[in-house]
Order: sequence, then structure tokens, then C-alpha cells
Amino acid sequence: MVAGSLGEPAGDERRSRRNAATGRTGSAGTPGAGTLMLGVLVVTVLAALCAVVVKAGLGYAPPLFFGGLRALIAGTVLLGLALLGGHPLLPAPRRWPALLALSLVATTATYGGMFLSPGRVGAGIASVLGNVQPLVAVLLAALVLHERLTRAKIAAVLLGTGGVLLITYPRLAGGLSEGMVGSLFALSASIGAAAGSVLVKRMDLRGELLAVTGWQLVLGSLPLLGAAALLEPLGETTWGAAFAGMLLFLSLGGTALSTTIWFWLLGHGDVGRLSLFLFLVPVLGLAFAWVVFGERVAPLETAGMLAIFVGTALVLGEPARAQPRS
Repeated sequence: MVAGSLGEPAGDERRSRRNAATGRTGSAGTPGAGTLMLGVLVVTVLAALCAVVVKAGLGYAPPLFFGGLRALIAGTVLLGLALLGGHPLLPAPRRWPALLALSLVATTATYGGMFLSPGRVGAGIASVLGNVQPLVAVLLAALVLHERLTRAKIAAVLLGTGGVLLITYPRLAGGLSEGMVGSLFALSASIGAAAGSVLVKRMDLRGELLAVTGWQLVLGSLPLLGAAALLEPLGETTWGAAFAGMLLFLSLGGTALSTTIWFWLLGHGDVGRLSLFLFLVPVLGLAFAWVVFGERVAPLETAGMLAIFVGTALVLGEPARAQPRS
């Protein structure tokens, strides 16, 4: 039963509306709009920071080994937290088929593509194809979950995709034909992440959030580490304080924390609507580069940022539909 249904007293209905407006949690434990937006903001900021750290870390370790190690550490930490917190360590048997599929698309395919693409294709093309996850997620959510493809969503998708193209256009000088394999790797990261979001929405992780998130990271890391052992020169990994710091940030903040928050958000919100906010990742990446490295923002990049902001505003202005409760 959703808030405001026939069986809910009028006072509780008014209280639920006030909670949604102020961001407080409702009487039935449903998070308010402010709480959801805070979670989206945390995930978006961490994703933008991770893009910078991944690029820097590839100078210290081979890509598959780097990505697999990141996922393995993050998943192990989450399973440890589940054990210490008294949460279920093993998901229910009925979840395992979907969990195995989730580990392959959300971890193996996503992290494999994310770490392999920068070295095989220009940075601009990798950025474009690696940031079309919202576009793929909106389409998959409409096809699989039957989420409404509203005018605001369509406009946000078009503006967001155009914004990403404008932001990365200065780095597309090599042409779209450059590095076909690398382009496919970058695209696989977006498709894997979007498919993972749809799978999580269908699974309903209540009560087993930490266990499912931890196991999908651990299981998804195994193919990456196995391929790394066969294909990569692991002896060329440069161990030291710098690489350890980057690996820990990516594993703990950029993976364990952000993935758990994202899966929790998907349990309470519309997949397409939430994913559209990820168009802000390249915008924040530009902001970080400007603050940290003093990089100038070109006019085309400014236009791309404005397009993404307008698309995000359209999504924010569209009333969120209530999520049905089992």
C-alpha cells in the first residue's frame, strides 16, 4: 500500500506529504525526497572522483588487475560489515541466479570496460561512451520495468547526451573510428552498469542489501582477476603509498559506499529518473579538474554543462511517482 491510499488516515497522508517535502522519513520508513537527493549527490560526487583516480591509478597497475582488486576489496569489506552487524551473510537461495547475473554485468562487464577502455581509445571517446549509462538505463527501465518514458525524461536524455558530447568534443580530434575495441569496452561499462541497475530494481534487496552487494562485487571480481593472471604482466604493478591510497579510496568510498547507496536508492526510486542524475558526473569532473589542476573550461564545455543542468532541472521539476510497497 502506498502513502495516501484509501486505507491511510488523512492525518498520516498530510504527514507523509510534509515528510516528502522536507526530506524526512515517513512513518512507514519510506525515505523523503531530500534523503534520496542527498544519496544521489553522494554517488555522483564519488563517481566523478573515481574517474580521476582510475585514470591516475592505471599508471601503477594493469587494468584488469586494478579493476578486479578494487571490486574484491570492496566486496570483502561489505561482507565483513554484514557479519559484524548481524546481517545475513549469505543471500537467500532464490536470489543466487539473479545475483550471478548481477555480478557479471554490474561488476565484471562494468569494471572491465571502465578500466580497459582508457588505454585503447582516446580519452574523449571513452568519456562519451562511458557516460551514456543514463541513456541506456532509461531505455532499459522503460522496456523491462515498464517505467513511464515521460517528456521530461526524454528531454533530459537528449540534453544530457548532447551535453556529454559538447564536453568531450575537444578531445575527439582522433575521430570516432579510433580504437574500435576500446570504444566497445567503454560502451560495455555503460551497458553493464545500466543493466545492473535494472536487475537490482527487480531483485528487491530489502534485508539483504549488504550481502547481495558484497557478493556481487566478490563474484564479479573473480573473472577480472583470472583474466589478469592470464593476460597481464602483474609483476609490473608499482606498489607504494600512492597506489595503495588510490586503491583504498576506489574500493571503500568509490565502490563499497557508493554501490551500497546506489542499490538502496534503486529500491526506493525510479531507475530512469535516478540514472539521469549521473549525467552530472562529467560536469563534476570538469569542476574537480578546474579546482585541483587549474584547467580552464572551454566555451563548448560550458555549453555542455548548461545543457546537462537544464536536463537535470527538468527531472527535478517532474513529480516523482510513489514507489509501490510489497
